[in-house]
Amino acid sequence: MTRCFTVRAAQLPVCRLAILIAAALGGVTAPAFAADEAKPEDTITVSADAANVAQESAWGPAPTIAAKQSATGTKTDTPIEKVPQSISVVTREEMDMRQPQTVKEALSYTPGVFATRGSSSTYDVVSIRGFTSPSTVNTNQYLDGLRLQGNNYSEVSMDPYFLERAELIRGPVSVLYGNSNPGGVISMVSKRPTTEPLREVQFKAGSRNLWQTGFDFSDALDDDGVFSYRLTGLAFSQDAQQDRVKSNRYAIAPSFSWRPDDKTDFTFLSNFQSDPHAGYYGWLPRTGTVVPYVDADGHSHKLPTDYNEGDPDNKMQRRQQMVGYSFAHAFNDTFTVRQNLRYSRVHTLYRSVYGFGMTGQGNMLKRSYVRSDEDLTNFGVDTQLESKFHTGPVAHTLLTGVDYLRSRNDVDAQYGDADPLDLGSRGVTPSNIYPYADKYQVVNRLEQTGLYVQDQAEWDKWVLTLGGRYDFAKSSVHTRKTSYASASNDINRDEAFTWRGGLNYLFDNGVSPYFSYSESFEPNSGRSYDGKAFDPSRGKQYEAGVKYIPKDKPVSVTASVFQITKDKNLTVDPRNELYSTMGGEIRSRGFELEAKAALTANINMTAAYSYTDAEYTEDTLYNHQRPVEVPRNMASLWMDYTFYETALSGLTLGAGVRYVGSSSSFYSNTYYDESKRNKSFNVPSYTVADATVKYDLARVGMPGSSVGVNVSNLFNRGYVSSCYRDYACYWGAERQVTATATFRF
Repeated sequence: MTRCFTVRAAQLPVCRLAILIAAALGGVTAPAFAADEAKPEDTITVSADAANVAQESAWGPAPTIAAKQSATGTKTDTPIEKVPQSISVVTREEMDMRQPQTVKEALSYTPGVFATRGSSSTYDVVSIRGFTSPSTVNTNQYLDGLRLQGNNYSEVSMDPYFLERAELIRGPVSVLYGNSNPGGVISMVSKRPTTEPLREVQFKAGSRNLWQTGFDFSDALDDDGVFSYRLTGLAFSQDAQQDRVKSNRYAIAPSFSWRPDDKTDFTFLSNFQSDPHAGYYGWLPRTGTVVPYVDADGHSHKLPTDYNEGDPDNKMQRRQQMVGYSFAHAFNDTFTVRQNLRYSRVHTLYRSVYGFGMTGQGNMLKRSYVRSDEDLTNFGVDTQLESKFHTGPVAHTLLTGVDYLRSRNDVDAQYGDADPLDLGSRGVTPSNIYPYADKYQVVNRLEQTGLYVQDQAEWDKWVLTLGGRYDFAKSSVHTRKTSYASASNDINRDEAFTWRGGLNYLFDNGVSPYFSYSESFEPNSGRSYDGKAFDPSRGKQYEAGVKYIPKDKPVSVTASVFQITKDKNLTVDPRNELYSTMGGEIRSRGFELEAKAALTANINMTAAYSYTDAEYTEDTLYNHQRPVEVPRNMASLWMDYTFYETALSGLTLGAGVRYVGSSSSFYSNTYYDESKRNKSFNVPSYTVADATVKYDLARVGMPGSSVGVNVSNLFNRGYVSSCYRDYACYWGAERQVTATATFRF
């Protein structure tokens, strides 16, 4: 028997970490606190037998930072070593340690993913393996198995406090999710009701007037645990990094579960969030960020990292509501039916004066204007039948399903120009606005139906995953008549078949080499110069790798090599540069390595490296050049150490370092300097450090409670994170100090 200290408050399995580590170290367990360090009720007695540890669920918490199960790559609860693509899982424990403020920050120690837009926290825009979703339609983020469909400026933004885990699968996955970019998808899992009491209140304070409070309550409503609830909420306010900009949020997520037996689970999930001020969503020119500008006296300057090129009246406001459920019922040991359903609505008001490149006269910044009032509604449902059976010695997990998505965004917008701005000024007075014409009113619609089938066949130590999907997609843009756009209704209909095949071999020691081929498709909106609708872009990936995920150790290691080719990519039509043609092709190939492990009872480690060689292999403008915002090399390392003995017991010290290599960008097509037309420039590499200090209050009679301080960009390194074009560069996030006090009772 082993006495285990409650390291993390109100864990469902309070001693899983110690048990797994004990198994990994051959019976050595985390030292229990002395009698004068913890009260008897702060410890429990369990068996140090790993077989007694409850099975991790792909839709629930993981006992350590090294998750073993995932549903992202198969839509079934599958051990990660059996999935023929690379998957990363950021667990609740890891998020509690590093306290990320956004989902893209939660993924900052994950290989193959690069967060664009620098310090802006308005959206979680990321590039995966060199590919980014189109800016007008977000197709690479999912919540509880359903797409968070975005359009224009309307996109859902999830707060990490409401998540149980954030996962990333790299490479094409249209075989399961339909139209998506070939880089991969982010899949998030909401916190769900527990049958064990959970009562948490959290307070945060930090740099730039950060004030936040949150709560998380969950429990069974009856003695048998048939009914249970969870209520999570938060409110925060903070000054954005950029001058004269604020961020604030009010959110609450009620959920309710009905589990009448061990075969049925119905969970109601909802999230209501208001962001009266959603932060800064602008950009700065290359001049003044990547390179200095020269003032009238001949002195060189760079713009400060809090520089705001916009107007004092700029505003980004968002309200989002989501209501749905997750249902599963096992008829017997063979058949299980599951259904995920969600209705969501996002209202966005974006009003902004923003920079759009230098005027060519001195240090004057040309500026444009946009005001867009949008109402986006989405409905999605995914119905699955999982069948488990044998054909001779082969065990099958057969998944058949149909999913449906319907989306509509009503856009009421107006565009124009604004007064130029001298880079030497701060633009603190309101600008004059010069609208182009009347309001631009459109209705964007998307409808998609997908039929899919997947078989996970296991024979001896071999696992064959084979799946196919057929999609029917319809998108339309209805334009109301304005002074500069006649009324029209442009409709695109696309059909696509995609498939994936993969093979894993499972060694007894946890090593699993694999190989896979997968496909994706991505609809292209608009029309060609000839008036023809564009075919969807297609992505194809070959991936090979090896995973090390032993059953008796809290370790997860994945190494992979890949090549992705995306064809029918839109590129400028040489006949008329105002139009596009489908002749483009992008190729991305590289290598990735990730390791997550509880090395000992005291030490957690996360290490990652990625090499991405992306290139326009066919393009009328950028042939043989690197796409923008794709660093060739990225690396990161995080380690934390928890003391269990001496007077320091309960103290955790953690530190990490992140390296992002140089990236490329392009000069925009400008008549001020024709020599730079379609030419690229370099954005320098950068390295930042993070740190944390955390103290568990169980030692003073408050089990599960803790206080801590997190510091991101510890040395306050000033850097340009990336540039989309020479008119759109982004300062990286400055140093952020956050103090967190979490109380569980």
